[in-house]
Amino acid sequence: MRARCTYWGDLDTHRLAILSRARLQLPHLESALMDEATLLHHRDVGFGKSAIGAAEFPLLTPVEQSLYGGLKQQRWGVNVRLEQERIAWSYAWNVLVA
Repeated sequence: MRARCTYWGDLDTHRLAILSRARLQLPHLESALMDEATLLHHRDVGFGKSAIGAAEFPLLTPVEQSLYGGLKQQRWGVNVRLEQERIAWSYAWNVLVA
């Protein structure tokens, strides 16, 4: 039986790049709370700024690719980053224990 490993980081292009690279060593690495729904649910806490990367990351899932593409295209604002610690714990808990 394989151990379950989950990655949860800031919602920005850099953390998605880290996730993709980590899958080179841990192909079954899952992500949590790194999707458009989480980003949009927390718009009221304010977004930080993050430089936008230009690389492509084929090891991202379709959901992660969608978020990455939206961030690169600046769909939700200029250089958006949602810091992980700004995600409401009640929201995170419901996702993490599901």
